[in-house]
Amino acid sequence: MSPDSAVPPLTVAIDPPTLTRREEQVLYWCSFGKTSWEISQILDCKESTVNFHVGNVLRKLSVHSRVAAVIKALRYGILSHQSSVS
Repeated sequence: MSPDSAVPPLTVAIDPPTLTRREEQVLYWCSFGKTSWEISQILDCKESTVNFHVGNVLRKLSVHSRVAAVIKALRYGILSHQSSVS
């Protein structure tokens, strides 16, 4: 087999998942280590609502923890421009 006939590795462009504005806000505050209760106070909503959004973020990013979600969001560039989401 010659080098010219070698098949290049398959490159798949993976688009980042689409998060709602509120999910981005919750993820932003998670990146600072805020608890659900603290985020609920910052965003003026119920703690259960924050947990609902966290669950959506975890599902959309296919991860099992907030830390993993933040890391994956940074890799996707989702959090890189979030300095004024609050």
